[in-house]
Amino acid sequence: MLTMLNRIVPRSAKGSFWLGFSLCLSAGLFIIFVISPLTGVSKRFGGPGHDGYLEIANNIASGNGFVCEPGGPPACCPPFYPLLLSIITPLPKVLQRPCLIIVQSIMVGGATFLIFHIATYLFSVLVARIAITVFLLNPWIYWNAKNPMTPITQLFLYILFVFLIGRSFLSVFKGADDLSYKRKKYVEWLAIGITGAALILAHGAMLATTVILLFILFVTGIIRRNYQLITTSVLSGVIIILLVAPWTYRNWVAFKRFIPVAGNAGFVYIQGIQHWSISGEDAQREGETFRMAALRYLGLEGSRSDYIQCYGFKDPNIDAAFDKKMIEHIKTHPDLFLKKVLLNSVEYYFPTLTYPFLAVKVFTKFQVEQLVLTIFHLILWTLTIIGFWRNRKDKRQWLSASLMLVAIMLYAIWYFPFVTFIGHSLYTLGTMPYLAILAARGIISNKAVD
Repeated sequence: MLTMLNRIVPRSAKGSFWLGFSLCLSAGLFIIFVISPLTGVSKRFGGPGHDGYLEIANNIASGNGFVCEPGGPPACCPPFYPLLLSIITPLPKVLQRPCLIIVQSIMVGGATFLIFHIATYLFSVLVARIAITVFLLNPWIYWNAKNPMTPITQLFLYILFVFLIGRSFLSVFKGADDLSYKRKKYVEWLAIGITGAALILAHGAMLATTVILLFILFVTGIIRRNYQLITTSVLSGVIIILLVAPWTYRNWVAFKRFIPVAGNAGFVYIQGIQHWSISGEDAQREGETFRMAALRYLGLEGSRSDYIQCYGFKDPNIDAAFDKKMIEHIKTHPDLFLKKVLLNSVEYYFPTLTYPFLAVKVFTKFQVEQLVLTIFHLILWTLTIIGFWRNRKDKRQWLSASLMLVAIMLYAIWYFPFVTFIGHSLYTLGTMPYLAILAARGIISNKAVD
């Protein structure tokens, strides 16, 4: 393995960027130009299964507004990604997907660049190079890079935000010189604020994550009596509010409700309850999609298209009704809520293990993918545990590894209570940089080697 590292994996962050970018670009183009024509797999670009981001982007570029179809009701989903896609949708259709792959390959390259920096600072260059290898061995990175969905963008924005917050946090203890970067104060809080706002507007689940990380920065500044850290956290928060507030106001005007980023919280919660057999009579039935099961729960009849657009509702009152049902269900069935959180937390990384608890058990090729996903994650977590055990007496190594675990938890935990179905790669990609670093630490000996 060390021989392969020396030949392939760079020793610098810049080289890591180009490796990640070129691999993702090559794999993405190979999938759409070779694998897809030969097998018929993944020919669809946008449409059902892609949550309507491309359709909204097309309407933005055409001047129709933030809607799923011309003249339709306003869409209630995070705006960042459709706005990003609207840059490429004016291009001829034959060029749109390759251009998307280029954009998302740049983000993958950016992620590998940051992985190298984080792993080198917390551990060693060797850990960084192994982490890059582990990260880029994940096939779901390349599979998602060709699709008009948010996982790659969210992955990049999250690691960038963690990196910016982390270096401010660690500068209190190590000093700016030790972090090998020079900064101007206003550049720091501008970067954190803009990145944090983009992350929130890319996925509503990241709102709580961003607030918690800024709060940690603020409290650390108070405890350490570091005026710069306090200023950075407060001014970054102000920038985030200024950038997110216009979208929240738009939602208030469009839907007459306070929706910070996106709706559908109650809808996906009810779907998630019905996803499991523990919900009894309310569970999803044979031949019924989980979305139709949720509509049945609310007493709505008809087809999916009668109510749903781009995975949101045409009528905002239905969305509000689902939110009320969610709150009511949590209050009246706290046991089911806790069981769902437990099942979702296992399904997040190990979907094969929760298969017996599904309301509808149909073995398809998707379960094969879940088995591979489960094995892949199991290997990474096993290596992570080995790394913790080997370094159990090294407080610095424990602290560094614990920071990676915090980054994983702050990303993942919001999916456990509310998301419908998380047994696929979309929701775990954002945690892969930190899990790759932890796995790399488990691969080498208990002494960091540069």
